[in-house]
Amino acid sequence: MHLLKKSSMLFDLAHQEMLNPNDDDFSEFFDLLQRIGVKIVVNKTKEIVKEVIEGIDILVIGNPIEKYFTNVEIKNIVAFVMEGGGLLCLSDYGADFLQKTNLNDLVGTHFGIFYEKNLLKENNPINQNCSSILSINKFNDHKITAQLREVVVGGTCSFLINRYAKPLLETNEQGVWSEEYDSIKDQWVREENQKEQKKIIAAYREYGRGKIIAIGDVDMFTNDPNIGIKRLDNRQFIANIFSWLIEPIKESSVRGWALDQLGTLQSDIKGLGTKIDNIIETMMLLEKRISVLEKGLLEKK
Repeated sequence: MHLLKKSSMLFDLAHQEMLNPNDDDFSEFFDLLQRIGVKIVVNKTKEIVKEVIEGIDILVIGNPIEKYFTNVEIKNIVAFVMEGGGLLCLSDYGADFLQKTNLNDLVGTHFGIFYEKNLLKENNPINQNCSSILSINKFNDHKITAQLREVVVGGTCSFLINRYAKPLLETNEQGVWSEEYDSIKDQWVREENQKEQKKIIAAYREYGRGKIIAIGDVDMFTNDPNIGIKRLDNRQFIANIFSWLIEPIKESSVRGWALDQLGTLQSDIKGLGTKIDNIIETMMLLEKRISVLEKGLLEKK
């Protein structure tokens, strides 16, 4: 936690994010940051350009609603992470589909962490009526989840991740299902033919010199006594997130990432070369057919 005392944290509000220092529902969370000594910076209206995130250690995008990130903003955020910044992205149930935004254009396309447009539910002692409150008491081996006993989330979506991203929080393997919103029926409907398997509700990735964490729930940052920062180990989990984001990445990991990027680039170039070869081959076939047609026309004359 001592590393956070020297850190600056930018909360973007230009995309109508819920996680707002001026919202009393999140007062406990921002009190925690102030007690630690974090410098809190707010971006209310500006696009996320280089000048806005210059000198910032951690960028927080706390569940944007009905606002889209431009391609320029996405490019700047990706560069910010690659150069050593920490990024925390929060959404909520329904993700981009229901929140009417495009976080997947950022964290999905560039970091391999894709928000799913669903709502997770679970049968457990907390949920007498099968509510969307999920209890997580089994954790993957990571500094963020070390020594945690139980974390509670409410109203979360799940993730699909690629091979570079890693799960941070997962549901139980059994008793959990997902529902998708049916706009015609105006209600959440359970997805059919679901396999019983763990659902990822938080994921992370190291990218260049920086790091990203994506979570499918914003409510754990609220003052809600059932699912918020006061509930069980939620406070410690949140504090651990920022400690990990600010911790520098080892140079060996950065070199490994660079080699992976080079391998991906070589693969893309190879794929492009194959496409070019196919185009050339197609053009040659067309030229031959045109020559045959021209010859046939001349013979008729």
